Amino acid sequence: MIHHLEGKVVEVSDEYIVLEQGGVGYLVYTSRATREALANAGLDHEVKLYTHLQLREDGLALYGFSTVEERRLFQMLMTVSGVGPKVAISILAAATPRRLQEAILSGNTANFQGIKGIGKKTAERLIVELKDKIAEIPLGGERVVKLSTQAELALQALTRSLGFTEREAREAIVRVQADGEQLSAEELIKRALQSVSRR
Repeated sequence: MIHHLEGKVVEVSDEYIVLEQGGVGYLVYTSRATREALANAGLDHEVKLYTHLQLREDGLALYGFSTVEERRLFQMLMTVSGVGPKVAISILAAATPRRLQEAILSGNTANFQGIKGIGKKTAERLIVELKDKIAEIPLGGERVVKLSTQAELALQALTRSLGFTEREAREAIVRVQADGEQLSAEELIKRALQSVSRR
């Protein structure tokens, strides 16, 4: 079992990165959150990835995560029937760990629409089997707070359709909701965009 790898990122794609260590380039499948973290570091910088080695029919596959908590989420997802490593990494590629926690805690299967390999039945199993377990994983030292339905929709639009990172979208939504006013998803998106443009 490879617990972690440290080295330089020499290549980044939409599904994996290549991490060079000791003259060897490791192809490591990564999540969206990990790729965002690596993008901030830039190429040729030393990084550390916590890894999971998976035996497949056609060989071995290495999955890497920027935090131990995210790796734990990945391994937890694979305990659900019908969710293998490819589907688990697809889920984490579509949503950051905090976003995934919120999606499961909200109990709304619609949050998983559009994720490759996830149908309604699999989404229902994820929610039922992981709801109690997933809230116990600390991310950033904070327990997860469930977002309102309108905030969920706004977050999805900002990250999936408008190209914002999870952090950018969340911070913008928090800023525009600071006064506690109940806003529609459309209004949240509009104000979030205005908030970002003013910064």
